[in-house]
Amino acid sequence: MPLSLFAQSNGTQGVRQTLAKIAALANASMLDPAIRDQAAYAISGCGKGDKRCQCAAILAWVNRKVQYVADPSGVELLHDPRLMARAIAENRRVYGDCDDMSGYLAALLKSIGRSPILRAVGYLHRPLSHVYVVCDGMPLDPTRDAWTVSVRVYPETTVLEWPV
Repeated sequence: MPLSLFAQSNGTQGVRQTLAKIAALANASMLDPAIRDQAAYAISGCGKGDKRCQCAAILAWVNRKVQYVADPSGVELLHDPRLMARAIAENRRVYGDCDDMSGYLAALLKSIGRSPILRAVGYLHRPLSHVYVVCDGMPLDPTRDAWTVSVRVYPETTVLEWPV
């Protein structure tokens, strides 16, 4: 699956650059037919206008279809959500880390009219190290089980949000 590798600053500025790139990829992907088809299929069991069900159903879809695999140490790779959707449509293995999964999740949500926000967090006063999506006030972490309430063991002490 093709990847995007880009120059990145260190620290919070690098996280901002990564979030901006994820948002740009999600926005460029939201009208792709594979993205829209997968989002529509994922929410097919939800009632019309049931935003919470739609958000949870799309999260569950991403959770089932994308395997978590970390980036190589010291490298930031980003998968294009359109290419992830095509690979899923072709029943190929799809993988990525939290930012890849969140970008795909955000594209699916945007394709059905939701307004996701990317949230980068750091735990226990450490640097920003994890990304997930917030949609309609719901935290949607594609690296965690989609249908259970996720109890955070460590408090999020550093937070940076980026609209998609």
